[in-house]
Amino acid sequence: MAFKLYIVVLLVFSLANLAFFIFKPLRYHVSLRTLRKTLYTLFIGAISLGLLLDEIRLADWELILTLTAIVVFMDIALLLTPSIMKIWSAEFHYTDYVEEIIKANDKIHKAMVYRVEAMSEMIQTNSELLPFRNYTDQELRNYLDLYAEKFGFDIQIHRIPLIEFSADDADPSVIEGLAADEIEVLVDAYRLTEGIRMTVEQIKTINNFDFDSEEEDVEILAQSAVVPLIEDESMLVPVFMETDQFIVVLKEDIGEVLEVDAIHITNLIYLFYSL
Repeated sequence: MAFKLYIVVLLVFSLANLAFFIFKPLRYHVSLRTLRKTLYTLFIGAISLGLLLDEIRLADWELILTLTAIVVFMDIALLLTPSIMKIWSAEFHYTDYVEEIIKANDKIHKAMVYRVEAMSEMIQTNSELLPFRNYTDQELRNYLDLYAEKFGFDIQIHRIPLIEFSADDADPSVIEGLAADEIEVLVDAYRLTEGIRMTVEQIKTINNFDFDSEEEDVEILAQSAVVPLIEDESMLVPVFMETDQFIVVLKEDIGEVLEVDAIHITNLIYLFYSL
């Protein structure tokens, strides 16, 4: 009777394991260790209970061996089958990467939620945070630090210099045949690109950054796109307004810099100058 009850328990475990795998596969892989511990706990508990109730005797080694074989087979066939790497040497590989991905995504999701909440709070209390201001760079820095300090990263604000360049300085072969408005667009693009190039050189010198493709990064910034510096754990964020143009450096300190931080910092700068 006890043996049959034990088999029923294992059958229920097997069906529950299958349902878990079908309906929540990602969570299933994360829980493999727990499932294995549960299986062997059931086995040890059943053997111990059987010995205490005199349902099993140590002399019944054949029965104990059979029960052990059933549990080991279930472990290999049901729990470890997807992860067996070298079956003959019994080397098993758990899907640790799945667990790491889930945990990392969950961490990023929570971090983004916190950042959105902080951004919303700053917008709602903007009049209190900035009652009077002269729109100086230091005031802007102090304002952005209210956000950055909450998440443990540093901010540098580099104003893009104005480059003296006009249509008269342009290569005649380049502007030949172009309309006046087209020439103006080219001149403005050149001014911006050269200003960004000078600013990037300054940032590189100050922070000892190592740009793999500096010219390409300058072009990316000129297109209002963020440049991530993965090895330096930083981001370059371009902010172009009518009268003010910046390259903002976000550097990891005790906290991590996320892509959403670049968006929020850009919006805060626009907010600073618009109100």
